[in-house]
Amino acid sequence: MKMRFAGAMTYDEFVALGAPEGHDRQWHERFSRLQLDEAQQQVVGGFSRDVRILTLTGTWCGDCALQGAAFARIAEAAPDRVHLRFLNRNEAADLQVKVPINGGFRVPVTFFLAEDFEPVARFGDRTLSRYRSMARKALPPDAPEVRALADPPADPVRTVLQEVLDEVERVHLLLRLSPRLRQQHGD
Repeated sequence: MKMRFAGAMTYDEFVALGAPEGHDRQWHERFSRLQLDEAQQQVVGGFSRDVRILTLTGTWCGDCALQGAAFARIAEAAPDRVHLRFLNRNEAADLQVKVPINGGFRVPVTFFLAEDFEPVARFGDRTLSRYRSMARKALPPDAPEVRALADPPADPVRTVLQEVLDEVERVHLLLRLSPRLRQQHGD
């Protein structure tokens, strides 16, 4: 994964790939709406371990734009701790074949890596709030799953930001509490 990470693109480089088709607009729009609030900045500012994030995605994908912009805002808040790169799904098919989700090749798929590029976790497809929204639209209103759903969020875009941040925080804490890394860092 170290070589993949080194050859991957920054957020701006990746978003620029979508410009000829106009797909960059949705990425820019999502990014403009996803500034971290004070509490979210405080969480990210408290990170003491490096988190490497490698996202396999496509510029045309709306859920990718939302998650990608959320990851970019998180990385922007802690540039010394959160290191973010993007791989174009069309140029990393070999990697995608290794990580199918529910038997298919979905995007985005995000890999979390430790400071030494050891794989830590994988996060893929849509977030919970996005699946809840899809369930409300696709399933009958009287379906047990729909009746049990939480109320729709007031701001679905910011809800995805929080869900992505929760996952990054979870991975950071996994790394912070890792016996292997604690021994390496003497803490």
